[in-house]
Amino acid sequence: MDPQFEAVELEGDSVIKIFPVQCALLQENHSWHYHPECELTYIIKGEGTRFIGDAVQRFGPGDLIFSGPNLPHCWTNDDKDNSDPDRNDLLVLQFKPDCLGSDFLNSPGAQSLNTLFKEGQRGLIFSGNVVENVVASLHQLQADSGLSQLASFIRLLDLLCQSNEVNTLTSELYVTDNKDFQGGRMGKVMDYVKANLAYDIKQSDVADLVCMTPQGFSRFFRSTTGRTFVSFVNVMRIMDACRLLVNTDQDIIDIAFECGYANLSNFNRRFSELKKTTPREYRNLHSRLA
Repeated sequence: MDPQFEAVELEGDSVIKIFPVQCALLQENHSWHYHPECELTYIIKGEGTRFIGDAVQRFGPGDLIFSGPNLPHCWTNDDKDNSDPDRNDLLVLQFKPDCLGSDFLNSPGAQSLNTLFKEGQRGLIFSGNVVENVVASLHQLQADSGLSQLASFIRLLDLLCQSNEVNTLTSELYVTDNKDFQGGRMGKVMDYVKANLAYDIKQSDVADLVCMTPQGFSRFFRSTTGRTFVSFVNVMRIMDACRLLVNTDQDIIDIAFECGYANLSNFNRRFSELKKTTPREYRNLHSRLA
């Protein structure tokens, strides 16, 4: 299922939007969607399954999630019991990355903020003492207005930027697949791998493609991506398998073959290593977004 664009409407001349979400079923409140605004979500009450990019994880009270611009996301409850209108309680902050102006983002003091936005393209989950402090800042934002609210907003951003207890959510290639590798040698490599996922992909052939020796290509690739070419191809195959599991009704064994795996057991093993779940469970989880 493709994510749907959601238009975020800011009130008046405000640069931020902060609001509570209280509902019986989160999947009825919002579908699988994206928007150009950053989003900070705090779970006060409720539990279920969280979808951020290609990450599928459990969520519960106390979770603090930052989603970067245009990162598809959705929260769902595990059943369809809508008898309790107060079952879920969330506090959400939305804002555009450039809401404080391009001059501000280009200033030396905003370097950590730019890092936050870049890392946020993969989704971030915060933990530790920062969560309590950020939640207090969120409530202060609700109470403030005008310049006071803007000052509280900047303090909140600083809290997020200074936190060391933060983890990314999506796979490391979720963003780079779509943006960072679009040109030069890596662009050629990406195009070749995507076009040949079903076949035997030899590193020597790819090295020839970009006019490098196998040894030189190996060093170049590891320094660029932080991983070996073999492991990179495996990640690409599993990412394509995820796409087919969610968007088609193909049998899992056919998806395995289409993604370059000679047998189902090897596919299941590689899939579980990367996604921490089986292909069938992954498909069942995403069927809730339909």
